[in-house]
Amino acid sequence: MKDLIFLGIQCSGKWTQSKLLLKDNDNYEYLEMGQLFRAIMSNDNIIGNFVKDIVNNGKLVDPFVSRDRFYTALEIANKKWNHLLIDWFPRSMSQAEFVVPSIEKYQRDYIVIHLLLSKEKAIERMLKRVEIEGRKDDTIETMNTRITTFMAETLPVIEYFTSLGKVITINGDGTIEEVQAELRNKLGL
Repeated sequence: MKDLIFLGIQCSGKWTQSKLLLKDNDNYEYLEMGQLFRAIMSNDNIIGNFVKDIVNNGKLVDPFVSRDRFYTALEIANKKWNHLLIDWFPRSMSQAEFVVPSIEKYQRDYIVIHLLLSKEKAIERMLKRVEIEGRKDDTIETMNTRITTFMAETLPVIEYFTSLGKVITINGDGTIEEVQAELRNKLGL
């Protein structure tokens, strides 16, 4: 088994597909940075307000904030002898520059799952998410900023992992079941 890193444009199905894989596999520990940051943002203090300002403007949180959270998750997974299922991280090359050596330090193997989805379909799904979840950080302005940031910051990360031979690409435009079937097939599950 390998650590799994899910990357893709916003609303490509990373959370949904991750959760489906976790349902019947208790050898994985789940790490979603967005979830951690939303918890941090719920605190009215220097760190919570700092992260809230960045996220609400659709930008990436500085690496020094995410680095400690990643190290902590990696240490916990190692202590429990479990694998990590990482949802939507690393999002930038500066994050990848501390993620890869950290994973290699513990002699862990990993694979990056790129859920491929068009920008148009991502916006369509984001608008549906606003209706369903009503997240405060989902505005048209922040959606466009997030997509622009994904294209500028995260696509190079996916290309980097591709150059290392660590990426499998999954068509994120199918039904939930179709995407899960392709994912499991390519992972050999």
